[in-house]
Amino acid sequence: MSSSIKEQDRPLILDIGSNYFRMGWAGDDFPDIIAPSIFVEPMDFLFTSDEIAGLEEIFLNNITLKQLVGHEAARYQNILKIHEFVKEQNYKMLIKFFNEYYYSLEISDEFRFKQPIIILTPFYISELEKEKYKDVFLNHFNFPALLFLSESQAILATLQKSSGVVINLGESHTSITTIFHGFTNIMAKDIFPISGKDLTGYLLKLLLSKKGVDESIYLDEIIAKEIKDKLSLCVLNPEEEVKRVKEGFTKYDRIIDLPDGNKLKINKERILLSEPLFDPKIIHMDYVSLANAIANVIKIWERENWEALLSNIILAGGTSLIHGLQKRLKDEIASFFSDMLKPKIEVIAASGRENMGWIGASILYSSGKLERGWIFSSEREINIE
Repeated sequence: MSSSIKEQDRPLILDIGSNYFRMGWAGDDFPDIIAPSIFVEPMDFLFTSDEIAGLEEIFLNNITLKQLVGHEAARYQNILKIHEFVKEQNYKMLIKFFNEYYYSLEISDEFRFKQPIIILTPFYISELEKEKYKDVFLNHFNFPALLFLSESQAILATLQKSSGVVINLGESHTSITTIFHGFTNIMAKDIFPISGKDLTGYLLKLLLSKKGVDESIYLDEIIAKEIKDKLSLCVLNPEEEVKRVKEGFTKYDRIIDLPDGNKLKINKERILLSEPLFDPKIIHMDYVSLANAIANVIKIWERENWEALLSNIILAGGTSLIHGLQKRLKDEIASFFSDMLKPKIEVIAASGRENMGWIGASILYSSGKLERGWIFSSEREINIE
């Protein structure tokens, strides 16, 4: 929470991601709230009492008979079915989720629901979704004003750049957007069909088919995602590294302690899980590689603009944290351009890139660059400074 109550009339910046929800005060260095964009329904168990006798009796006393959101919902991810309100477009749950975390900011009564709201938006958001957000924040909560801010513009602002290619690798979507000296090209963008959840699914398949895995070991997508987030690797020559592992190379060996008490040894799976980004056919998707898709988007611009774009290829989003991805992308993108342009290629992987959009929005506000585009409540007026 901001240390000064008088600053509580500053805009609140929202990044309503499909994986994480971020909220905090414009002008601050970091969001106050980062919470999973999920909810659970009471008694919506993963298992039935027919499968495990007495299940309700075991957990009923520990679960309040109400919907739980965010961190509270995540506590029951191995017991109750997890729902993603963004993916399901469940705006009633968005209202409940926002309300709970908004009150956790401990805003004084005189400033409650009086802040302007800034919402980060990817280019593929529909006008219908924007209308829903307007209804939620301007009509339901009665906030005074709302601004939709381009996620790519905000990410560029974090690095103080006006030109670049933004590769936002999220859990549910991977988008490629370009901006040249502040201008966009509606054709120079793409939605790459593989995102974090696809890599998680592929890793789970690799683990379940791993030779020697005991059939009694319990693995699910939640466990696979945790392994992916902590241990994933991207190497320049995966075939060679996998061959070395098969020959007894132990550098990549890791032992995973599973929730059921079992242990699981992994090695080559750490390398292989990111390969669908470079060959989507591995997971039966008919599409070019991520490097090829980036090159195609850049080449939509005039040739004289390529150098400025190639020197500012920016990785963002949680899935971009895969170790080695920066170097591998730079190497593969080079294959689509001339020898003259290859030395100009620069893939930027800044620290904290999973939060770059939110941070960039805060920077734009602090620099006075968010004065246009505000949508005001019909009932209230406000001056945006």
